[in-house]
Amino acid sequence: MILASHIIVSGLLGATTQNYFLAAAIGLVSHYILDAIPHWDFYLSPEFNVKVETEDGSFIKEKLFWKEVGKIAIDILIGLGLLFVFLKTSSYINITAVFISVFFGVLPDPLQLLYLMTKWRFIKWNFDFQEFVHHS
Repeated sequence: MILASHIIVSGLLGATTQNYFLAAAIGLVSHYILDAIPHWDFYLSPEFNVKVETEDGSFIKEKLFWKEVGKIAIDILIGLGLLFVFLKTSSYINITAVFISVFFGVLPDPLQLLYLMTKWRFIKWNFDFQEFVHHS
């Protein structure tokens, strides 16, 4: 699912609470619930994870990497823009709770990408759970 939908749903749900811990839980749970619904994803190019070694031994990302980062940034900006359009009609919202909920509402996707890039075992649970939710 594109990040914009996770941002909008988790932000709107997070706006209903003043409790920051509840906002975090709402955001996180909403992510997995949304991912359980059959949906379209835009996929990052397979070359997204490619690193090129420079002459001095350091690594740089391919040009394609920055193109993919740009797509993600546009997705996030659209989600935040639409969220604030929807929230504008509210008389009072706790913006901190909204941002906490949004943060936790999108967190599983960057964790999944981080796992794919690093294979860190301590975040493998998220990768496995995301795969289970997407394919069940």
